[in-house]
Amino acid sequence: MPQRRAQPGQEALSFGSYARLALPLTLAGLSGPLMNATDTAVMGHFGDAATMGGVAVGSQIFNTLYWLLGFFRTSTSGFAAQARGAGDRQDAALQLFRPLLFAALVGCAFVLVRAPLEAVALDLMGAHGDVESHAATYYEARIWGAPAVLMGYVVAGWLIGMGEVRWTMLLYVGMDLLNLALTVAFVTALDLGVRGVAWATVLAEATKILVGLLVIWRKGHLRGVRVRWRRFADLHAVTRMWRVNGDVLLRTTCLLGVFGWITRQSALLGPEVLAVNAILMHVQLIISCALGGLGNTAGMLAGQAIGAQSRERFHDTLRLSFWTASLSAVALSLACLVAQPAIIGLFTPLASIAQMTGHYFIWMALFPVAIFWSMILECVFTGATRAGPVRNSLLAATLVFFAAWPVLSTRWGNHGLWMAFLLFSLTRTVYLHLALPRLLPLAFPARPREPVTA
Repeated sequence: MPQRRAQPGQEALSFGSYARLALPLTLAGLSGPLMNATDTAVMGHFGDAATMGGVAVGSQIFNTLYWLLGFFRTSTSGFAAQARGAGDRQDAALQLFRPLLFAALVGCAFVLVRAPLEAVALDLMGAHGDVESHAATYYEARIWGAPAVLMGYVVAGWLIGMGEVRWTMLLYVGMDLLNLALTVAFVTALDLGVRGVAWATVLAEATKILVGLLVIWRKGHLRGVRVRWRRFADLHAVTRMWRVNGDVLLRTTCLLGVFGWITRQSALLGPEVLAVNAILMHVQLIISCALGGLGNTAGMLAGQAIGAQSRERFHDTLRLSFWTASLSAVALSLACLVAQPAIIGLFTPLASIAQMTGHYFIWMALFPVAIFWSMILECVFTGATRAGPVRNSLLAATLVFFAAWPVLSTRWGNHGLWMAFLLFSLTRTVYLHLALPRLLPLAFPARPREPVTA
């Protein structure tokens, strides 16, 4: 008699199977910082200071805008994982089509209000002269890619939720390589300058969603599935989706507020400290993205376990995620200690800046240990589509940061600023760890007992 295959979320979970899922998602997560740096790096080699500054300012505008809207990926991943775990193909299709529609509408809205949005964004960035002119040129081209970017978030999140992690990695890495090739071609061969840099990114983003949709079709996830309008427009489901999105949006807003404040305070401490802290922020972003790949794995597996109502699978996910992330955090910390000169050398050739950065690099060595469990639990809660504790953890951490910063900075200067940031990271971890027991009865409601018959 043929053996019946276990449903997603019910099959045995080992370290090997976990690692096979985590590695592609980690590589996909690391592609983000590389993508963000490509445009500025190309102009740094083929342009002048003004064009490089203009592209950097324009890139920062879109990095901030799209980071705020990253909930289109994270919430889609959680809802899709639960649908897959439950074996509900129609619900899985709804978790793709519903956010795709909203992402397209939001992206088109940005295109429609591009002129006033540009004026506000450039004013907030404080660019002037040629830098402002180049930033405006970059913005006016790249804003047309907003619908593709947000819809691409949905496609990537859905593929993660459905367990297509290798295709997710290929999408991200492939888009990075295509963006790099198009950028170099447009700038060097076609001499399009800043406008060419922006259009190369737009084309790469549009290609990503087209290829992603093709992958979804070829993998057969939607074949034979009929989506009923009544279920598509279900008010309860739409409200639940936007409630999760709102929680993730508020979480990201808190992060941006803290990062913006660190940049502001760094500038007040002088140009050298600003350069040093910019390097440190790049390092912490890379660490966060590396651990975020493990978090995405945990969120996907947790969502599938909840969809399948498998407590054992859920606990296996938590156990493997903790040990994998903790060992990875220790390895990252040791790398920061052992390879400190080499890491700093990748960011600056200036001896004075490199030496000063070394004085504060201890905070980068402590950061992975402080944040790794938070990166896992944030994705677990989001995979469970219970993002309220994630929102609350960032609100609490932000309060701790702004309470600690004036005291610590007054006494220890820039060391105090990074000490406050470490407390911010620890608060996120502690809050979510304490909230974890309350997730279990919500994710796995007790079944009513069968009546006892005589």
